[in-house]
Amino acid sequence: MPEPPRRWRFQIHLSTAIVLMFVAGGLIWANVTVTESNYTSEGFKEGRWNKAEVYDRMYGWPDQFWQETLERGANGEYVPVVPVRYRRRIIVRNALVALAILFVVWFLCEWLIRRRAARKGA
Repeated sequence: MPEPPRRWRFQIHLSTAIVLMFVAGGLIWANVTVTESNYTSEGFKEGRWNKAEVYDRMYGWPDQFWQETLERGANGEYVPVVPVRYRRRIIVRNALVALAILFVVWFLCEWLIRRRAARKGA
């Protein structure tokens, strides 16, 4: 009696999995690394002209999805000026970019492995 055909199942090579793990780690690192900016803000506040030191923290890659604006208070500590803002659309866009990058890396790694195997005649 002939053997039934094997079922197809998704498989990747170990080397591809390791490369994907490093790429995913790099993408996560890029998204959680803070981009900081210090600047002086001048404006009319509380009935008088103020000059304040402002500190921005932003997270995200390729687009910033989280922004926190702090201002140095009278006691020298930074206090929030604007509530923390995060943008859901940009989070989804960043996730799609990350998935596209992972797919391209997976495809290239598997293509190189198959090409090498075909050259060897395996």
